[in-house]
Amino acid sequence: MDTTQLVIIISIVSVSLVIVICGIWLMFILKELRLALKKTNGIIDDTKALTTSLSRPISSLSEFLMGFKNGLHLFNSLFPKEKKDKS
Repeated sequence: MDTTQLVIIISIVSVSLVIVICGIWLMFILKELRLALKKTNGIIDDTKALTTSLSRPISSLSEFLMGFKNGLHLFNSLFPKEKKDKS
C-alpha cells in the first residue's frame, strides 16, 4: 500500500467521522428544539386561556356600563332638567 492510498483512506475515514459526529450533534439540537417548542406552545396555550378568562368579565362590565349609560340617558330624556332664567 502506497502512502498516497493511506493518506486518502485516513482522510476519507476522518471526514466520514466528522460528518457522522455532526449528524448526531444535529439530532440532539433538533431534539432540544422540539422540547423548547413544546414548552413554548404550552405557555402560549396558558396565555390564551388567561386572556380569554380575563376578557369575559371585562366585556360583561363594559356591557353593564353601556346599559347603565343608556338607562341614565333614557331617564334624563323622560325627566328633562329645567333651566332657570336669571331675570
